[in-house]
Amino acid sequence: MNASNSNNCEIINMKLFNRLFIFILFITISSCGTSYKLKRDFNKSHKESEFFKGFVLYNPETRTQIINHNGSKLFTPASNTKLYTFYSAYKTLGDSLKGLEYYKSNDTLYIKGSADPSFLYGFEGSKTIPFLKNHKGSIVLLDASLDDTQFGNGWSWEDYQYYYMPERSLFPMYGNVFTYAMKGDSIAAHPSYFKKHVTVLDSTDMNREFEENQFYLERLDSTSNYTPFKTSTKLVAELLSDTLQKSVHVMSQKRDLDFMPFYSIAVDSVYKQMLVVSDNFIAEQLMLQVAKKTKDTYNVEDGIEYILENHLQNLPQKPVWRDGSGLSVYNLFSPEDTVFLLTKMYQEIPLEKLMDYLPVGGESGTLRNWYGGKDKPYVYAKSGTLSNTYCLSGYLITKKGTVLIFSYMNNNFNRSNSNIRREMQKQLSNIYETY
Repeated sequence: MNASNSNNCEIINMKLFNRLFIFILFITISSCGTSYKLKRDFNKSHKESEFFKGFVLYNPETRTQIINHNGSKLFTPASNTKLYTFYSAYKTLGDSLKGLEYYKSNDTLYIKGSADPSFLYGFEGSKTIPFLKNHKGSIVLLDASLDDTQFGNGWSWEDYQYYYMPERSLFPMYGNVFTYAMKGDSIAAHPSYFKKHVTVLDSTDMNREFEENQFYLERLDSTSNYTPFKTSTKLVAELLSDTLQKSVHVMSQKRDLDFMPFYSIAVDSVYKQMLVVSDNFIAEQLMLQVAKKTKDTYNVEDGIEYILENHLQNLPQKPVWRDGSGLSVYNLFSPEDTVFLLTKMYQEIPLEKLMDYLPVGGESGTLRNWYGGKDKPYVYAKSGTLSNTYCLSGYLITKKGTVLIFSYMNNNFNRSNSNIRREMQKQLSNIYETY
């Protein structure tokens, strides 16, 4: 190649390089400008907020924080806690839940509970009932209990009679909730075992006595009541006998038996139920199973301790984590913590599978009536609600197809929950359109 051709090639290469550099610079400036505008608009809208809020918006591909407003502060997360429970179970429990433990001796089947939340709780494909029905001999239930309290640390115990706070237990059935209603002049009840324990009154402000399974129903009220029942080994044996149509006996464990695990159901449908409808009962029972798998105890805080030490030891802030469901008012997480968790989930779980576990804006679960109206779903996230608290954390897929991770937490507001949601929806919609 002569000198003239060589010079021409260098000139052409330089022009191409300059054009590429200018293009990259333009994209970078444009992206920075968009990020700056989003951050400016967010800060402006929250400059004079009368309550405590935090918001972190993160791009996992560029590893950049687009917005960080009070991201390192600790907030009451409410049911955002279930994201931590989900990850704990995902990392430890494998692909199926342990339905119970059993030991066979001649024609006798000895069983004990394993905190399985799916038993007689509407999940298709559960194998536990067929397993018990197919046994032709006697069934003996061992009298065992949790290494924990039935209610969690920091729960509002006076809510014992409301559907969202069933007791934790070693052998749960029917979600530990009794469903009943007036149908004409009769009582419709599920399970029917409790029908004899319902008293019909002209009026009442109580669903159940605190210390016993005595239920109340208003004569003219045809709406369904979902009331937790008090659990015990004796009650489990009676409910099992009623369900299986054969006697189940209770025995204290007097000698060591070589129990084997029996797996009841694949985990995916249980995880989805917990996250999409925000099921507190499932969350607590899963953390009991996590504790048993990792620490050999049925104690929620033992399971939490293991997860924090082995899977979430690098959280940006040290959280206060007391239960699986988020009912505890003692729980404290920062938006940065939750974005860190969501980023780990994004990196470790296939995206399509991950999105399928979560409520979808405008389509399902707790987000069915929010974040819709676009050409396609764009918010996949877990909400969290307590009195004066509303949080939302998850994934936002922008109009350009960019996956962003966010945690938006609001505490101590004295306005309506809907007002907070509308404000959040406006801001997340803006991010969808502009980023």
